[in-house]
Amino acid sequence: MVEKYNTNERESHWREYWQENEIYKFNPQSAKPFYSVDTPPPYVSADHLHIGHIMSYSQAEFIVRYKRMSGFEVFYPMGFDDNGLPTERFVEKKYNINKNKISRPDFIKKCLEETKIGSQTYRKLWELLGISVDWSKIYSTINNHSQKISQWSFIDLYNKGKMIRKDEPTFWCTTCQTALAQADLEDKEEKSFLNYINFKAVDSGKDLLIATTRPELIPACVALFLNQNDHRYSDLIGQKAMIPFFNYEVPIIADESVDIDFGTGLMMVCSWGDSEDIKKVKEFNLPIRTILNMDGKLNSLAGEFAGQDLLLARKNILTKLKEQNYLQKQEPIRHVLKIHERCGIPVEIIKTKQWFIKVLEDKDDLLAQAEKMNWYPLFMKQRYIDWVKTLKWDWCISRQRYYGVPFPVWYCQDCGEVILPDVSDLPVDPTMPQSKINTCPKCDSKNITGEKDVMDTWMTSSMTPLIVSRLFENKVIQEKLYPSSLRPQAFEIIRTWLFYTVVKSLYHFNNVPFFDIMISGHGHDEKGQKISKRLGNYVPPEQIVDQYGADALRYWATGANLGENLKYNENEVKKGKRTITKLYNAAAFCFSHFKDQDYSHLDLENLSSEDKWILNQLNETIEKVTTHFDSYQYAKAKNEIDDFFWSTFCDNYLEFVKYRLYQEEPDQIAKQVLYQILLAIIKMYAPIMPYITEEIYHLYFDKLEKEKSIHLSAWPKPIADLIVDSKESEEFEKVIAIIGEIRKYKSEKQLSLGKVIPEFSTKIKVKPEYIEFIEAVAKVEKVVIY
Repeated sequence: MVEKYNTNERESHWREYWQENEIYKFNPQSAKPFYSVDTPPPYVSADHLHIGHIMSYSQAEFIVRYKRMSGFEVFYPMGFDDNGLPTERFVEKKYNINKNKISRPDFIKKCLEETKIGSQTYRKLWELLGISVDWSKIYSTINNHSQKISQWSFIDLYNKGKMIRKDEPTFWCTTCQTALAQADLEDKEEKSFLNYINFKAVDSGKDLLIATTRPELIPACVALFLNQNDHRYSDLIGQKAMIPFFNYEVPIIADESVDIDFGTGLMMVCSWGDSEDIKKVKEFNLPIRTILNMDGKLNSLAGEFAGQDLLLARKNILTKLKEQNYLQKQEPIRHVLKIHERCGIPVEIIKTKQWFIKVLEDKDDLLAQAEKMNWYPLFMKQRYIDWVKTLKWDWCISRQRYYGVPFPVWYCQDCGEVILPDVSDLPVDPTMPQSKINTCPKCDSKNITGEKDVMDTWMTSSMTPLIVSRLFENKVIQEKLYPSSLRPQAFEIIRTWLFYTVVKSLYHFNNVPFFDIMISGHGHDEKGQKISKRLGNYVPPEQIVDQYGADALRYWATGANLGENLKYNENEVKKGKRTITKLYNAAAFCFSHFKDQDYSHLDLENLSSEDKWILNQLNETIEKVTTHFDSYQYAKAKNEIDDFFWSTFCDNYLEFVKYRLYQEEPDQIAKQVLYQILLAIIKMYAPIMPYITEEIYHLYFDKLEKEKSIHLSAWPKPIADLIVDSKESEEFEKVIAIIGEIRKYKSEKQLSLGKVIPEFSTKIKVKPEYIEFIEAVAKVEKVVIY
């Protein structure tokens, strides 16, 4: 051993070693039980990764390494989510491209180039961190393999009646120019005004005061509603109202769902402002006045405000209403808007023709699926349940974009037939001229057009358990890999990735897509803010690794339990660095006494009291750490290992046995115990700190265990034949307490722990045979018990 462990040099060495020896390569022919991971495919549309990414991926990978050492054949592939809106938006912003002014093939080419760069960025960082991915099995959500499975999914759901194309109101992002699903939305609270505006009753000329936050939608008004139990307006039922300065009439309708206490009790229904508008239009078969174009500008129905965007129209309409005395008052309010999670822009509702997967009709079955999976932490299951219960829309899967998986659909322009390809021809692109579909099978028309929309990126990502299992052609292997053993993911995509994957697995196979779900929190900066590229509130992880090492950064990632957010704390990284140094120094001490001899055999018949004590503590620690890892509680596992390593082993046992090791005839049993303890410690630390543990393993243990890597070696088990008398154990705890008193005394007197003191008195009573041991260990000439 060199005197000092060079973190950067040795971590680089072991990275190359793992790659060259294919340590993490999955063996599909293995007789071991399989453990498959549905690894989150990160968006490659990110040129900067931060420690929030490190935290979530490291936490999942702790479990992966533990399972590998626990006797499983681990399948840990990596995917890259490189299709869909996130990549398009990234490319548009990075290169200042307007996709509407560039050809579809050219734009897709630029996206593909960018995704290659992004995937390499991720791979370099994951390798730097020691993420033990099998890089021989990777996929992208835009490659032919994934496209084929996504398109098969569409066809299968269509044939099962779970897919429908509807021309109806849909969430629409006017910035991204595409339809959205309910799960693509986020809530954002903002300040606004409740505007009180006078309409007129046509017959009586009576003022009808309504309250709205959306005055720009007045030209889209199709009815006024009131509650029939609201006696203020009972005489208006069945009459008509005149729309201010747009001068057209709408009916006044009674419905008991109208909130009497909101605003004035009169409700303006437009097409469309929100889901309540849609409900009323459908229920009462009201006419539709679509005033909003897909680019977010008002059309000719808005009169003089045509061509204006919604914010400008709101300002100008309010000015006009005020000038003509229609605007009676304004009340400041705070209300919640639905925004597109990708761009942060408020979404609108526009009537368009889109493809939907039916989910509303199967909410009970989808809720039942939650009970068939194991949730870590358990409380995260409620988030899934709450989401399913609050679903109001079927899943809109079509997007009006360029870069994504094409729909495998053609339409007959003469008879309206929906034409699907043969599954054997997948993947297909209906926009390309070489399509095999050129005749309608229903009416023999040649007037065929291909679908130009692309699928929502979740339409593909929801198939990841199947995508990774189908990386193998062997059916037996596929069945052993699906459902996946583990789905690790962040909590904010429970409503998207997790829910959609459950939907697909239920509809396709009547099964769950995975058995265990591991939900992580967010990485936060030192002030508690979520770390993000937009805020720039983070230190690049490469810089942290360069300064402290990957093991130290991984150690920091154990600082929060599953589902909890974790603040970046440099002191915790430093603690990880100190742990690395302490491990190396402890190993150096042990190896200096081993002298390359074999001490793997443990003589259980001739153990001393301190040997029995430490081995009993080791057994308990192994059991606790194993239990914690089995339940995905890596943070608790790390704490148990830390306590045993720093306190029980380093502070106590190493000090206890020094006099036995340095005597004229060194104690061989002490060396045997050191072997057992050190090997177990580095194996328990291995999932968290893979580099330093691999280093120590190859300095001695590999020659005896005959394994290429500590990460392929067996997880430690308690020593089965160890017998420790409970009374003897209790007596030795008293010995430790006396030694602790002596150490405290020396510390208070500012004396070195190695300084011999003439005498020490204590009230703690121990058997006489332990006195000599205490004196030798604590460096006291005489211990007096009074």
